[in-house]
Amino acid sequence: MNEPRLIRKYANRRLYDTVRSRYVNLADVRNLIADGVKVKVVEQSTSRDITNSILLQIIGSMERDDGAILTTAFLTDLIRSAGRDDPGLPERLQSALRSALPTPTLHQ
Repeated sequence: MNEPRLIRKYANRRLYDTVRSRYVNLADVRNLIADGVKVKVVEQSTSRDITNSILLQIIGSMERDDGAILTTAFLTDLIRSAGRDDPGLPERLQSALRSALPTPTLHQ
């Protein structure tokens, strides 16, 4: 099985790519993901998985740099839906996104 690339986040907020043995930034992680590389980001001090938090930061930076990819209405609906304790929501959102993409590029 293809293991995700391990990125460690240090207390100084720096990200370290354990495969390339170098520090990286959010744009580097974004490029890895765009190239189809699975990533896993963990806090160095606690080994806590913070991948989702980092991915949200990447989306936020894309919003600033590339213009809005998620509308205010979509984000508002997502927040409202997430507060309803709907365990099937993540799978339905992922399925909807996959069906909208021209090629299957998303990986768990």
